[in-house]
Amino acid sequence: MKLPLFPLPICLLPEGYTQLRIFEPRYKRLVAESLKSGDGFGLCMTSEEVNTLYPIGTLVHIIDFETLSDGMLGVSIEGKQRFILGDISVESDGLKRAQINLIDNWPAAPIHENEHYLSDMLQNILKEYPKHLQQYQAAQFDDIAWVCQRWLEILPIRSAEKYTCINALDHQLTLDLLRTVIK
Repeated sequence: MKLPLFPLPICLLPEGYTQLRIFEPRYKRLVAESLKSGDGFGLCMTSEEVNTLYPIGTLVHIIDFETLSDGMLGVSIEGKQRFILGDISVESDGLKRAQINLIDNWPAAPIHENEHYLSDMLQNILKEYPKHLQQYQAAQFDDIAWVCQRWLEILPIRSAEKYTCINALDHQLTLDLLRTVIK
């Protein structure tokens, strides 16, 4: 599968939700193509040090869009599935496009009694952002893998640390990180 890429210094994982402000013509074209094809696009986290793309990204789909008061395009996206980047090409306007290979998302896992504080804290944080909270279902907060992914999206840690967790086959590395960061 070949997709246009949107490189950003943010992390969005499967079943995650965020909003983007689009102003560059190449990314307006990416949005138009994505809406027309229904294939979505690749959101790739960039490293802080050298502004390169990490090899694992997330296939995202547009769930809503609007023209913002400042004339920019507001786009709401949802993460669908992780992928590994293949060959990347750069088009004349700078839009990157890559061959991607889909990889398994983290498997769901029940939340244990001693982990409920992570879910409760996340729900309290998300109450400050009601538009984000309304995207999530109550049952998702009982899945520790899902909870760990949402924490990775919002934790103020370096992208290299996030990528180490994203690259894992399951949530356990992120859970270990959360236990040391959140006490």
